[in-house]
Amino acid sequence: MEPIRFALIGAGNIAQIYVDAFEHIPDARVTVVCNRTESRGRALAERCQAEWTDDYTQAVRRDDVDAVVVATPSGTHMEIAVAAAQAGKHLLVEKPIDITLPRVDRIIQSAQEAGVVLACVFPLRFSAGVHKVKEALDAGRLGRLTLADVYVKWYRPQSYYDGSWRGTWQYDGGGALMNQSIHNIDLLQWLAGPVASVYGRTATLAHQMETEDTASAVLTFQSGALGVIQGATSAWPGDPARVELHGDRGTIVLEEGRITRWKLADGSPEEEEAMLQLDQVGGSGASDPMAIGYEKHRRQIVDLIQAIREGRAPAIQGAEARRSVEIIRAIYRSAATGAPVELPLVDE
Repeated sequence: MEPIRFALIGAGNIAQIYVDAFEHIPDARVTVVCNRTESRGRALAERCQAEWTDDYTQAVRRDDVDAVVVATPSGTHMEIAVAAAQAGKHLLVEKPIDITLPRVDRIIQSAQEAGVVLACVFPLRFSAGVHKVKEALDAGRLGRLTLADVYVKWYRPQSYYDGSWRGTWQYDGGGALMNQSIHNIDLLQWLAGPVASVYGRTATLAHQMETEDTASAVLTFQSGALGVIQGATSAWPGDPARVELHGDRGTIVLEEGRITRWKLADGSPEEEEAMLQLDQVGGSGASDPMAIGYEKHRRQIVDLIQAIREGRAPAIQGAEARRSVEIIRAIYRSAATGAPVELPLVDE
């Protein structure tokens, strides 16, 4: 088969990870890189043996483009994704899919109307251990789920925010929750089930920035389970992100998508040992956003290619990617009003 040809929109930090991933996918090729800063865009394009442009509307209309990776600041995703969908191109959109629910819904609607594949990037879901946890939960092996928590206690220096779109409401859509914690919030909602309500507090304690660098929220799940989300870029030196799941018949802990604790009442020592050995690839973004590695992004790109060729939905569709944005927007609403917020959220 001919390779699937991609336009890569954006040439920032995360675009470097995509290029690393594309280099390890034989049936994918980047044909054009789009970035407003010519020096950065040209440098990445040369590495891909691709062309450069500063106009995304031209990039997404090219005949030698089958799919578009949207890897620009979060608050710009909608315009690019809609233009690409209207040009008949399949989509892989970085997290968050966009920063408000109306903008997310516009992307989803445009992809549906155009009949193109829309996938959103949550690489942790492509960890083998995460799928074993999902299987255990779906099989009821933890018994009655009682607690489901996320802890993303990371660190970023002030230079990470200075002169940047990061930490702004317009382009980042939030801070430690919307940018850094969203990966594990996505895992939490996928594994533990729908969230019914949130009560949140946010603060900016260690940086000069518009949005939060520290946040805590209490969750109630539709199942009745309770949970906590803590997200920060104010916690030096930064610890691996953690998802904890507790039930009356078992406990499982994930760190950066890897199983670090597997204690099930119906389990065995052999099973526990096997689970702890699963998928030791990738790093942590706890203190360095570039330390995550490319492998899970590679797996997600491969899933998109297979979805395009097989005429099926990708692993993480737009509607699924919407859920984590809804939870975070609800936490922000709660923090602003001082009151609990129920889901589904009517987002303005």
